[in-house]
Amino acid sequence: MEQVKLKAPNIFNSDVELATRVALILSSMEGEKFDIDELVLLDYALLYSSEFNGPSNLHPAVPNHLAEIAQRRELLPKSILFFIKKGLIDVRYDENGKSFCANENTNSFVSCLNSSYFIKIWERLSWLSENYDRIIQIPIMELRKGV
Repeated sequence: MEQVKLKAPNIFNSDVELATRVALILSSMEGEKFDIDELVLLDYALLYSSEFNGPSNLHPAVPNHLAEIAQRRELLPKSILFFIKKGLIDVRYDENGKSFCANENTNSFVSCLNSSYFIKIWERLSWLSENYDRIIQIPIMELRKGV
């Protein structure tokens, strides 16, 4: 009899989790658009804000968590595409390439997120929206040294 291997669902950094955080970031920065690399860095800064001289980390800092940037860079395009297909994130094309922004549906969706986890995210988004210019300019190699 042939064995069937079931793939366990990825409960951390799932498409929905990643896209939801991106939707929150885009919604909090009304009128701004970001490319995929900027969103990867902003999502990382949202979770590990203390490393950017911000509020305490949302997620505990595990060893080698900087490697999450590479994983997130791989997973984020599919996650964003999922929300684009649902009408929750807009894509824009210009001379700089592809970027992403919030729309009315994004704002309606994120306004429903009110669990204690999302309340903590909203608190950090306020800090992130005030500091994103500085954060997206940080070379990833600089993160290894500490910001």
